Order: sequence, then structure tokens, then C-alpha cells
Amino acid sequence: MKSLQISFILVFSFLLISEEAYPTYGKGLPRDSDELIPSDSSYPIWETGKYESINPQRMKDIVIDISNIALESKNRTPYWGRLPGTPEDKKTMDYIESKLKKLGFSIEKKDVFITKEWRPTEWSLGYKFNNKFYSIKSAFPTGENINHIDSNVNAELVWVGLGSEADFMNKDIKGKAVVIYSFFVPGGRSHSASNRAKLFNANEIASDRGAALIINIMGVPGDGQFAGGAFHGTSGKPASSYEAPIITISQDEGFLLRDRMLKEKIFVEFNLKIDVLNNLKTTYMIAKLDGLSEEEIFIGAHTDGYFAGAMDNASGIAVGLEMAEYYSKMEKLDRQRTITFFLYPDHHHGEYSVREVEEYYDWDNVAVVLTLEHPSQSQLYWFNENIVVSNAIGSFRWNVTGSEKLEKIFKKRLKENGVSIYNYMTDKPKLTDRAPGFHIIDHVIYHTTFDIPELVPAEGMKRATKAFIGMVEDVNELSLEELR
Repeated sequence: MKSLQISFILVFSFLLISEEAYPTYGKGLPRDSDELIPSDSSYPIWETGKYESINPQRMKDIVIDISNIALESKNRTPYWGRLPGTPEDKKTMDYIESKLKKLGFSIEKKDVFITKEWRPTEWSLGYKFNNKFYSIKSAFPTGENINHIDSNVNAELVWVGLGSEADFMNKDIKGKAVVIYSFFVPGGRSHSASNRAKLFNANEIASDRGAALIINIMGVPGDGQFAGGAFHGTSGKPASSYEAPIITISQDEGFLLRDRMLKEKIFVEFNLKIDVLNNLKTTYMIAKLDGLSEEEIFIGAHTDGYFAGAMDNASGIAVGLEMAEYYSKMEKLDRQRTITFFLYPDHHHGEYSVREVEEYYDWDNVAVVLTLEHPSQSQLYWFNENIVVSNAIGSFRWNVTGSEKLEKIFKKRLKENGVSIYNYMTDKPKLTDRAPGFHIIDHVIYHTTFDIPELVPAEGMKRATKAFIGMVEDVNELSLEELR
């Protein structure tokens, strides 16, 4: 009995120590996924009586398959996902190619070279508190470190809140590690401390004032990790790189750090090593299913993604493959235009393949360009200290280029299929402006470790797919001139 009591005391003491060392702050993701995320069966079903062959479970299975491919990279590298030039990149393309071939599509693949690719290989962030050293496990480097390929920093911490100009008043940050609380506007690469958000420009201010290191606490309840690509836009244009390296951390570990800063002066130790890869080879794919006309419905989806990349962009691929399934079941005479799919592996890495195709493709022959990107996400809300997940589908940013007739088709089909959008356009065309086009895109969870299949409702993919098929049907009633 005595030994049992001693064991109980030891276990109880360990739990108290663990709780003191690793407190949590509200319900959060991904740690509370089992409790927070509704099942697919709980989402309200929206039926129109059209396109009933569309199979939401088939799409969800594809999202899971492609997310699992990304997970394979986690065993090999801390900077993981479906990244160009990796085994997961090739495996994803092979997976898609196999399905499209079985559906009767002809396949053309072409190598493309990414001039410069930024790839962190190792990093660490930690600090001493109460004579003990603590590693920050959620630490993840952003793409704004391209000029800091071999960094080592040991510096005192300074808290500057949201990092507005007012927050920096009367604070000496030169040579110190600045801690900034940043919230999503709208997602993992666009947050309030970043210049992209056009709110506080907090990271730039900290860098300009001589910070040795910038730590962004990403304001999402939970223990997630957050990536930001080194290259965005077109042709390998690098993201901004400041004088100080930038690292993101979770709210759990960030708030714990904040609380400990109130008790004693804290110094952090930071290390980062980055490989810069030149002329990295990857491959894009163009798949065609002939129709009655050589005019084309051009559908694009990127295959790369950070972490599991379930919404970004396994969900877009899944919707594309479901549309391919639908059109493959038609007789050729019923396909009024040729269906063309463009699968590209470098959306987050310079979009070299997109720019190459944009330059040589015959866009005069394209009726419409549909970009499939993030077509389904569970609606998330912040409620007090918690993040909560509803059984509703998130609303979408959107864009339409072309005639008024095309915009009317777009809005009508989304409405009748229960797809909600913002009240005004918020994005430029995703692929090209050389032909009429449209897209929807959800946000918040992308480029994070809570971009998981559980937050990609099958019901949302079903609604988006039916809406897109309806749009194509209506577009096929119009001439190229009427669409432009």
C-alpha cells in the first residue's frame, strides 16, 4: 500500500509539473480537433436535383489520399509538405495522372526549372526561465528569411503587443528579440504583423529599429505551426527579407512566453539554417478530354502545399478529379468544348510553370479559365479565448473576368448551390487574365498544421463542384465573343 501511495504521489507531482510547464489557453487547433471539429455527416445538405452523380465521399477520399502523401515527407524533413522537386511532388502528380488516364484523358507532362528555391533544413528557438531551458516546439521560419540562410541569435526579449507605431514608443529594441502578437487577415501567410496585411507593418518597423530577431505569436488558439513561402507572385520574385530573421510560434507557447516575461528577464536562443536550391526541376501536367469543339474549358489547380495541405490544395485537386469523372461519362458529342486540366506544382514557389504556360498557350481558343483553389472549409469562429468550428461551409473570396453575362452565370450557380461569397471581388485572376475566368477561394487554415482533411467538408466540395459544372454548362451556351 505504501509503494502504491508513493507511486500515486510521483504521478500526481509529474502531472502538476507538466501542467505548470505546458499550460494551454482556451480550446484550440490542432490539439483539440477531436472535440472541436464536426463530422462530415453533421453538415446541412444542400440539394438542387442536378448533377446527382457528383460523389462527395469520393472527393473526401482523394483529399485524405493527397494529404497522406504530404505526411510522408514529415519523416524526412522538418520543413514538410508537397514541395516541388520532392518525392511527394512526384507521387502527387503520378496519383493524379493515373486517375485522369483511367478516365480517358490524354496527358502531356513538361519539366520546368525553379530558378531559386528556399528550403530551411534545421532551426531552433528556446529560452531559459527559472534556471531551466525550454524549447519552443511550434517555432517555424517564414519566407521572409531568404537573406538569413545561416543565423544565430542570443538576445533579450521585448514585448511590443500588436507592433503598431504606438506599441514601439519608448521601447529600446535595438539588438533585442521582439515579440509581436499577430492575427490572421486572412491566413497563415497574411497576418496583422506582415506587410501583406497593410495594417501595422509591425515586422518591418521592428526590423528598421534594429531588432535582432522578430517572433510572431500567431493569434490562433492552439498549438499550430505556421509557414510562409519564400516566393510569391510570379517568376520567382522573392518575398521581403528584413534585417532581422522572423520566426512564428503558436499561441499556446507564445502566451506562456508572455506570462514568463512578466516574472523575469528572458533571453532567447535562435538558430536557422537554409538551403538555397538553384534550378530545381519539377514537372507540370496538361490533360485533355476532347469535345465536339476544339475550343476549351481550361481548369487549373496547383498540387503543392505546406504541411498536410488538405484544403490548400488537395480539395481543389479533388474537385477537379470529380469534374473529370463527370465529363468522362459523357459522350463526346455531348461535350460541347474540350476539357483541359492544368496541374502545376509551384504555386507557392514562383509559379514558373504558370508563367510558361501563360506565354505559349493559345488563349484565344479558351472559352473560360476556372481555377480550383480552396473550394471547401469548415466555418471557424473566435469565441472568447477559444476557437470553435461550426457545421457550416465558409464563405469565399472570388473573382470574375469577362462579360457581364459570365458574372451573372457565376453568381447564379453559386447561389443555387448554397455557395456563399463576399459582397465584392477581392482578388485578381488566379491563373491568367488572357481569357475570361472565375474562381472562389477560402482561407484562414492555409499554410498551417490545422489544414487537415477534417476541416474540409465533403458537403462543401459537393456544392462547389455542382456550381462549377453548372457554370460550364451555361458557358457552353455562349460564344467566345459573348464571354469576353
